[in-house]
Amino acid sequence: MPRIAISVDMLDTGIDVPEVVNLVFMKPVQSPIKLQQMIGRGTRSQAACRNLALLPNFEKKDFLIIDFWENNFSRDAKEVVDQSAPVLVTIFNTRLKLLETYLNDQQNPDCQQVIADLRGQIRQIPTDSFTIRKHMPEIEEAWTDAFWEYLIPSKIEFLKLKVAPHLRLVPGVDVAAATFISKVERLKLLQRTGGDTSQAIQSIAEDAAILPDFVVSDPKLKPHVQKCFPEELTKASPSELTALRDALAPQMKYKRRLDTFLELDLVDSIAISGYILLTKSGEKMYVAEYRRLVEQRILELVANHPTIKAIQQGQNIDDWQLLELERTLTRELGESDLEVTPEHLKKVFSPDTDSFLDLVRHVLDLTYLPDYKDVVTRQFESYITQHNYNADQIRFLRAVQSVFLQKRHLETADLYEPPLDMFGADAVDRWFTEKEITDVVSFANRLSV
Repeated sequence: MPRIAISVDMLDTGIDVPEVVNLVFMKPVQSPIKLQQMIGRGTRSQAACRNLALLPNFEKKDFLIIDFWENNFSRDAKEVVDQSAPVLVTIFNTRLKLLETYLNDQQNPDCQQVIADLRGQIRQIPTDSFTIRKHMPEIEEAWTDAFWEYLIPSKIEFLKLKVAPHLRLVPGVDVAAATFISKVERLKLLQRTGGDTSQAIQSIAEDAAILPDFVVSDPKLKPHVQKCFPEELTKASPSELTALRDALAPQMKYKRRLDTFLELDLVDSIAISGYILLTKSGEKMYVAEYRRLVEQRILELVANHPTIKAIQQGQNIDDWQLLELERTLTRELGESDLEVTPEHLKKVFSPDTDSFLDLVRHVLDLTYLPDYKDVVTRQFESYITQHNYNADQIRFLRAVQSVFLQKRHLETADLYEPPLDMFGADAVDRWFTEKEITDVVSFANRLSV
């Protein structure tokens, strides 16, 4: 079952749950430092996980970020107003600040547009909700025509303090559209007050630049898209910005997604500058030298191995030939003076290198060669397919596969121990006959190395 934790600030930083595999951002994060810390909740690797039963398929290869607010590392915190508030509240407060600049010219068409926009937002507030009904007596005048006939600073303060907070209750918000509207309203305010508009203009232009072709080529929308060039936005009037906003905001949900994350497989520079301790001789060996000797030894071992020859000649090989190669390397390298262990492999080559097949693939540059985990996974799937198991049995056997890959062998007692006991203390006996249990253990150990 999915395990979901929802928090406001409390789980953002200072908590260590390595098993986290999904992060969902439901708010804007203004601080780049805090954003990195929040993402750090997901970057812990499987090696740090204490309870593999919490992981999908008992393993963690990566983690997923789902971002509903277009958070951005590079954006200057000064570019936006206080984004700790919901976006509709941010828009409303920006418009109130804009309205303040028109108090001495309230018949100005641009002022009337701001008033119309504010009243439109107020009409979105769900007056039938319990929370609003409770506060309605103190805010209901904001819905009347008389309130808006002539505005004074105290009315604007009332709207900001009493009405704006209730916009957080508006349902079904199109976040992409609202975010774009917020940027346009921000630009209007900066133009009106003589502020620096460069960042706001750049952000609007970037949004328009990643709209899909069917939007850009639409005859009704094309003039507004062309208006989003920085030089055009710089001289755009408030009414032109309003028209642009109304035309393009609904299209923002179609923006092309640009990858903002790169997958980097970087060598741990600290680890490779250290030593490998050989317990038999007590000798310390530089990692770089150890790596050279391991690669040299592998080349010697596989030079005449029939499986490698078959691969190089383009012949088809089966999983049992690959397993025999893994066993040969495990025996020859693991028992040699080099003491090649999975722990040493991970330190010297890569954290993901945990089998000799994987190492051969690296040394000989055989990118298409499956590793030990691939072979085991394929064999387990084949074994499950050959038997008429129900859904509970299949889930259990896939968990058994993960345990086997951790231990490289299986005993009957393992089926009753953590993490497999999460299915229930008697799950094995409820779901499998004695013969089926014996067969599973026997099958798994045929894959042992």
